[in-house]
Amino acid sequence: MRKVAATPADRRIVVLGGGIAGLAAAIALARRGYPVTLIERDPPPPAGRDQDPFLAWKRRGVPQFRLPHGFSARARSLLAAHAPDVLERLRADGIEEINVFKQLVAPDLWQPSDDEFTVVWARRSAFELALRRSAEAEPGIRLLSPEVASGLCFERSPGGPPRVTGVRLADGRELDADLVLDCGGRRSPVSRWLAAEEAHVRTDLQDCQTVYFSRYYRFTPGCALPKTAVAVLRGELESVMYLGFPGDHDTFAICLEARPDDRDMRLLRHTWAWEATARSIEEVAPWIDPANATPVNEVQTMGGHHNVRRRYVVDGHPIVLGLLAVGDALCTTNPAYGWGASMALTYAFAAAEAVARHDPDPVAVALAYDAATASEADAVYRESAAMDRARIYRHTGQEVPEHDRAEMERQHLIAEAVSAGVFFDLEVGRAFCRRVNLAGPADAVLDSPDITPGARRAHDRPTSAPAPKAGPDRQELRSIVLAARPRSTA
Repeated sequence: MRKVAATPADRRIVVLGGGIAGLAAAIALARRGYPVTLIERDPPPPAGRDQDPFLAWKRRGVPQFRLPHGFSARARSLLAAHAPDVLERLRADGIEEINVFKQLVAPDLWQPSDDEFTVVWARRSAFELALRRSAEAEPGIRLLSPEVASGLCFERSPGGPPRVTGVRLADGRELDADLVLDCGGRRSPVSRWLAAEEAHVRTDLQDCQTVYFSRYYRFTPGCALPKTAVAVLRGELESVMYLGFPGDHDTFAICLEARPDDRDMRLLRHTWAWEATARSIEEVAPWIDPANATPVNEVQTMGGHHNVRRRYVVDGHPIVLGLLAVGDALCTTNPAYGWGASMALTYAFAAAEAVARHDPDPVAVALAYDAATASEADAVYRESAAMDRARIYRHTGQEVPEHDRAEMERQHLIAEAVSAGVFFDLEVGRAFCRRVNLAGPADAVLDSPDITPGARRAHDRPTSAPAPKAGPDRQELRSIVLAARPRSTA
């Protein structure tokens, strides 16, 4: 039987994965006195400040690294509370903090609570780099990068769950651990490793049924567009949806979203097809006009998206001890909603708090962490899955089943009325901002008795004219894309 350590400094904690969740968890634990070994399969970022980490940092283990990200107000608030030096690094790097709500509303209507809608505008590379530099500067963190974990070590006891006691590396070495944090992301192998030990992770899963085709641009010095407007650039055509994402250092991304079963739209992975499509959408075309912006990279494609909620505590009992799942390893949502980074930080800081309060009791740590995170993980999973189902019903023409009608009516009210409420009803607008920024639970947007009537008034507000056609219909878009095909690829 292993002797229980008396102080945090005697404990051994291993973090699997050096993304946003892993870096934040390592920083939070180290600042509570715990020595942390962080294992990251990708090499470290480039040392020189003259290289753009967006292009130069090799992050093959993070397939979404060069796709657009949203860093909501919750992400900024959590860093301000738990790792303010990360925010200072971002500011020193020229990263902007913007409050779009306060830009849309007259100053005499502002409330002090509106400050909670201030967000960080950055690419994933800049945000993660600031976390990485803080982790590198933390004396209690040992970074093994590049290094690959190939499995876990276990201690078994009759009648109880297995207990993780260490990590096996690809070269055969083993690292002893009193606690392992799985921050390996949506593709983490840890669930498979646990299944081999008869510890089966209960999982809720829903396919997002979407593929993203995105490209980053940089504003030209003479750009005539209101740059902050990219944050509200979004719309839906018959075949594609489009979204704008602000970035750092005058960059922004345009993301086109299509169904994975749409063979014609698979061509969007090619620059010629993507540009032809983007130019055909009236609202998008100015943003890729060479007079306003120049491309930073080629089209980035990512599919296989799922909403996933993994449960490590079932019926009040942990299925494994000595292991906490953090970030996408615990709950994955559709990236288009911009909640992933905020929830990764939420789970990371909650894990550090559970350890600090209840270590060295592994059962108490697991239960405290689950108590702190389960409700919100359930909420973001349900909301993301429901928004995806609403989109799938629309795009496929499926009839909404009876059991889902009430939820789809709720999602329709949120999408069509609450999002527009900022222009007609300030309190409805604030409710919308709280939702997208996770300033409260993801599912709390209509909880106030004052919000739903205001949302319905915004929904029923008469319009003077029908909305203009946003872009080509399916057949027109197919013709546009095929006409743009270079002869060499015909």
